[in-house]
Amino acid sequence: MKKLGSIKKGVVLLLALVLVFVAGCQAISGVDLNKAITNSLKVTSYEGEQTLSLQLNLSEEDLEYMDEDEVAIMKLINSAKLMLTNIKVQDDTHVSYSGKLLLADTISIGFSLKMSDTTAVVEIEGAKQPFVLDMSEAGLPSLMGVSGTIGQSVTGGPADESLVELGKEIIDVTSGYFINNLPNPDQISVNAVQESINGQSVSLMKIHTELDGPAIWAWIKKYVDVLASDRAGLDKMVTGFVEVLSSHPEVWEAIGEVNPFDQPVVLDGPTQEDTIKEIAESLAEELAYLQEELQAIEEEEDGILLESVFNKDTSLKADVYVDSKLDIRKQVVEAAITMGDSEPETQMSIVIRSESQKWNVNEAVKADAPVVSEDAINLDDMYDLNGYETLQWFDKSSYAYDLLKNTFHVGVQTATLYAEDYGNPPIITPSNITLVPLRDVAEQLGATISYNKKTKQLTLFDKATDTTITVKNGSDTAIVNGKSVKWSYPATTVRGTVYVSARNLAKSLGATLKWDSYYDLEKFLVIEREVG
Repeated sequence: MKKLGSIKKGVVLLLALVLVFVAGCQAISGVDLNKAITNSLKVTSYEGEQTLSLQLNLSEEDLEYMDEDEVAIMKLINSAKLMLTNIKVQDDTHVSYSGKLLLADTISIGFSLKMSDTTAVVEIEGAKQPFVLDMSEAGLPSLMGVSGTIGQSVTGGPADESLVELGKEIIDVTSGYFINNLPNPDQISVNAVQESINGQSVSLMKIHTELDGPAIWAWIKKYVDVLASDRAGLDKMVTGFVEVLSSHPEVWEAIGEVNPFDQPVVLDGPTQEDTIKEIAESLAEELAYLQEELQAIEEEEDGILLESVFNKDTSLKADVYVDSKLDIRKQVVEAAITMGDSEPETQMSIVIRSESQKWNVNEAVKADAPVVSEDAINLDDMYDLNGYETLQWFDKSSYAYDLLKNTFHVGVQTATLYAEDYGNPPIITPSNITLVPLRDVAEQLGATISYNKKTKQLTLFDKATDTTITVKNGSDTAIVNGKSVKWSYPATTVRGTVYVSARNLAKSLGATLKWDSYYDLEKFLVIEREVG
């Protein structure tokens, strides 16, 4: 699937450049577009709405390499749309919004989020209860796998405030170099318009740009050349960046790292000025290398990247609306890539469109507060669950349940045993019966094993199917849910591990059994089932 990999790279690149194209350039018609993009990076509060849509048209050739489940997923996202409404951003830690996920023009799943510095509550249409996540110092670090004792606070405390301030200062010292050096796209225009924002007519300046693939490529090269030629700007940016980092010792403490800019100067050791010079020189070398790489791409004989991504069928269209304070109030952006030749069998395309509008930008906004109900499900608990157990949280008649179970197959469980495993490999007897280690299979399928010293019996309990299986070494009779069943081979201990008939065990657990291999080299046994 090389094409899909190339598309992913192309889409990421286009999305990253969207605001750059429309806002990073010289002032046009009296509108300071660089100031507009800088302002957009400093928004701390607003209300708004946003819609993100995706259209994916795969070629017949690509579909041939996908299995049935992959094709089903691709059909779902072929015309996917994510709609966010009633967005309220109070500050970095207090946010609320409602939303809806639309798939394949027929599936609609609503959801909402209410988040504070201590708690986040998520409601999903079809879920039996809301989901709650502890965002406090005690809860969030454990969810992320880090210690909650690092620093003064994880959310909402002094360390958080320092991080926010650090981010603002970094934007200030870096924007001059990265934003002010942005060249104008060839096609860009600015016009005064009246637009409806939150139902009110607002006077705005509309910035429009439209580029095809070759124009995007030319813009990228020009931008890199400008950055590489502005060594004074680079040095100034690096100096400011290092000074900002060195002036916030509390941030280094919060993340549990030693402040590298606050260490005693060792005799003949590097000073802060030396560090600044070294970083600037390294960045300059990277920019020079990037220039060479871009040139090499242009000189490639096959020209595959330029032809497959930056061709005439690739396009970027954007309308950005700014107010008198140079705050971005509305955006309509569309990025499209068409890959392959003109033949339907090999041509594929992807279109991503984003529409958004904001009001009350950087004004007093009150986000809806999260309220934790008694029956709320703590998301911390999900990490101890098997995939199928999440299905119990949803109504069986809901779209969410159907997607999880029948499209994403969260209830699929697989036990894999390798023939060349030095531990407990599957064994094939002289009578051609395959034996498997009971405990290994049980653990991979989420079941438990217990041993009765008196009866010398092993008991497997499978929560997913509510099945109990009891076996005894040397006996070919298993007790399955209280009934005696004769198996094809007696339970056998091999190097301290109890083995049982693979086929009988799989049947009792509602699973299938098959041998597979990697390129006809390494063989392995797969026991698979879908539960829930």
